[in-house]
Amino acid sequence: MMTRTRDPRSRSLFLFVTAVALLFPVASQGAQHPDRRSTPASSKPADFSAIQHFVFIIKENHSFDNYFGQFPGAYGATTGTISDGRTIPLNRLPDITPYNTEHTQMGAVIGMNHAKMDGFDLIVGGNRDGDFLAYRQLTASDIPNYWTYAQHFVLADQMFSSIFSSSFPNHLYTVAATSGGVIDSPFDPLLPSDIHGTPTWGCDSGFSVATRAVDPDGRISAVYPCFDFPTLGDSLNSADPPISWKYYAPPPGNSGYTMSVLDAISHIRNTELWAEHVVPDTQFASDALQGNLPAVSWIVTGPGSEHPPHSTCVGENWTVQTLNAIMQGPDWDSTAVFIVWDDFGGFYDHYPPPVVDGFGLGPRVPLLIISPYAIPGYISHTQYEFSSVLKTIEERFNLPPLSDRDRNANDMLDSFDFNQAPNPPLILQPRSCPLNSASYIQFGSQGVGTSNLERDMPFTNYGTSALTISNISMTGNFTQRNTCGKTLRPGYHCDFYITFTPTLPASIGPQYGTMTITDSDPSSPQVVHLAGIGSLVSVAPSYPGVSFGTVTFGSQNRRNAAMNNVSNMTVKIQKVAVAGNNAQDFSQTSSCSNPIPPGGTCKWTITFTPTPQDYSVYGIEHANLVIYDSAPGSPHIIRLTGIGTALAVNPDTLDFGNVPVGTVSLPQSLTIRNTWTSPISFASIVTVGDYAQTNDCGTDLAPGAKCTVNVTFTPNVQGTDSGLLNINSNDGASPRQIVLTGSGLPAGSSHH
Repeated sequence: MMTRTRDPRSRSLFLFVTAVALLFPVASQGAQHPDRRSTPASSKPADFSAIQHFVFIIKENHSFDNYFGQFPGAYGATTGTISDGRTIPLNRLPDITPYNTEHTQMGAVIGMNHAKMDGFDLIVGGNRDGDFLAYRQLTASDIPNYWTYAQHFVLADQMFSSIFSSSFPNHLYTVAATSGGVIDSPFDPLLPSDIHGTPTWGCDSGFSVATRAVDPDGRISAVYPCFDFPTLGDSLNSADPPISWKYYAPPPGNSGYTMSVLDAISHIRNTELWAEHVVPDTQFASDALQGNLPAVSWIVTGPGSEHPPHSTCVGENWTVQTLNAIMQGPDWDSTAVFIVWDDFGGFYDHYPPPVVDGFGLGPRVPLLIISPYAIPGYISHTQYEFSSVLKTIEERFNLPPLSDRDRNANDMLDSFDFNQAPNPPLILQPRSCPLNSASYIQFGSQGVGTSNLERDMPFTNYGTSALTISNISMTGNFTQRNTCGKTLRPGYHCDFYITFTPTLPASIGPQYGTMTITDSDPSSPQVVHLAGIGSLVSVAPSYPGVSFGTVTFGSQNRRNAAMNNVSNMTVKIQKVAVAGNNAQDFSQTSSCSNPIPPGGTCKWTITFTPTPQDYSVYGIEHANLVIYDSAPGSPHIIRLTGIGTALAVNPDTLDFGNVPVGTVSLPQSLTIRNTWTSPISFASIVTVGDYAQTNDCGTDLAPGAKCTVNVTFTPNVQGTDSGLLNINSNDGASPRQIVLTGSGLPAGSSHH
C-alpha cells in the first residue's frame, strides 16, 4: 500500500500523494450531504451464511449523476457547475455518445478541481463547442430496467470509485483492494492512437506498452503493466478448504479483453491459475442457469459494457440477460449481485469524494445490489468503494484483508435484511434499442452565416431484416448529410452528420429544429430534437482551442485567439477573464476596438507561464478564455491547454538511421536541465526496445543543473525498430518519454 510520504526535497505538484489532500477539502461540504453511515465489522449477522454466491459485475464509465441523478430519493443533481461559475442543466445523454470523454487520472483531477466539482467542461471532450457532453444524464425512459432494479432492490448513492482515475487502476481495486501504485490506464506511445486493433493491458502487452505508477516519494514512472501483488482470488485459493471462484471476461483478441484485469497479475496470467479461473464472459449465463456458479464471480464484458461510445441500451440488455440467468437458475436464493461502473467516464458528478489516502476516493459511480436479501427499494447512503465489495466477501468467508483499503472500508451489510421474506426473482425483458442514438443534439453558439459545427449521430439497425429509409426531413436552421443510403442491413449502422447554420436576421438567439427519419422500422418515425444559438460572433480557434505544448518552468509561450463579428451589427465586449483550474498560469492582452464593428475582429495574445501547482498532477493545465459580450451566446469560450515541466530535454527525439543487425551504433546524446528552483528526483532513466543508455544524472538533479544521457542502438531485427527512453522522476510531466527511431540492416551491411 502506498504511503503519503513527504519528500523534503520536492514540494508542490511534484509530490503526488501530498497534493491529494489539497484536492478534496470535503469536510466543509458535509452539511450539504446525507450522513455517511459507517458499518462496523462487528455488525456481521450470524445468518450472513445465507449468501453462498457473490457476483461482482463491473460495467464501464458512467457517474452516479449521469445515470441516477433524477432518481427520486437519491442524492442526485439535474444541474451542474462549469469552470466559469455558471450553472447549466444536465441535458439528455445520447444512447451512443459521439465520442469517448476523457476519464484519465488527469481528467478526474481537472473535473473535481479541489472538490469544487466544476471543471468537467475542461477535460478532453467535456465541452466541444457548446455540446457540454460531460454535463449530460440519462432519464428513467433511457434506462428503464436499471431504474426498475433500483426500485425493487438497492441503489447506493454513496458509491465512489476507488481511485480518481480511469478503468485499469479501478479494475485492479476490484480484485486486490489496491492498484499497486498504478494511477492510469496503459498506453503505447509508439502507436498513433490508443485505438489500434484489440489492445492488451497486462502481462501479454507489447514491449512498449506502459502505465503510470507513483512511488512513495511522489515519483511517477512508466512501468510495464504486469504485477505480482495478492488478489482476492489468492485469498480464496488459500482458504481451508479452498473457496471456488471464476473471473468471467472476454478472451484474448476480443473486444473488452483490456478489462480482463487478471491479465495484469503475473502469478495468475502466467500460471495454471489463468486456465483454471479465467473463463469467457459468454460462459456465465450457462453456469448460472445450470447451478454451476462458484462462490465468487467477477464479470466484465465487451460491447455490452456501456463504455462510451457503446450503446447504453445494449449494455442494459446484457445486464438484464445476465441477471435473468441468475434469477432463473437454482442459485438465486443464495446469491448477492453487485453491479458497479468502474469510473466516472468523464461525466459530471456533483458530490465531492472523501479522502481516504493518496489515491482516492474518486468520483461517485452507480451501484445496484440485487439479492433475495437486499432491502426492497432501499437507497443506501453508506460510503462504499470497490474495496467494500471485497470486504463483504472477506467477512462472509473469514478471509484476511488484502490492504488498508478493504480493512478500513465499510462493508455492505446495511443493504441486506436476512430476516425479511426473500425477494422473488424479477425477470425483465430486454428492450428494443433506439435506432437513432440521440433524441436531442445540442449545438453551442454559432456565428450567423457560418457552419463550422457538425454533430455525428450514429443510426443502427438492431433488427433482423433490412431497414428501408424512405424520407429524412429537417426543420430550422439545420441540415444533414448521411452515409445511410436507402437501405441499411441488419446489424449495421450508418451516420448522420448534422450542421447548424443560423442566418440573419431571423436566426439570432436560441434556435430549435427537428430531424425526422421515416423508415420501415415499427418505431418510425424517429424524431431528433435540435438546439443551438445563433450569434453575431465567431471565435477562433474552435475546439480543442489554443494549445501551448510543453513549456519549462521559468519560460513562457504565446498564442493568439480572436473573435470575429460576422454580423451587420455592433458587438460590445463587456469583460474578458481566464477561468478554470489553472487560470493563474494564463494571461491575456487584447488589440481591438471596443465595440467591435460589423466585420471587425478582436484579437488576444494569450501567454502561458507554467508554475508548479499541487493539483497539476501531470503538469497538464487547462483553462478557458471567457469573453463576456453583447452577442447572443455570451459568454463565448476558447479552451486553453498547456503542459508545465521542470525538465528541459534537448533534443526531444533521437534518430539512429540504418544500423546493421547485431552491431552497436555510435552513441547519441541528449541533455536534461532542471529549470525549477528545487531538485528533481529521478526514479530511473531506462530504455525500452533495442536501445541502451548511460547517464551522469545520479538520483537528484540540482536547480539549474544539467546532465547527459548517451544512447546506443543495437538492432536485433531488420527494418524499422523503434524504442523509448523513459525519464522517470517527480516532475509533474513524468514520465518524460523520448521516442527513439532506427532501422536494422542485414548483418554485414555498411552503416549509414
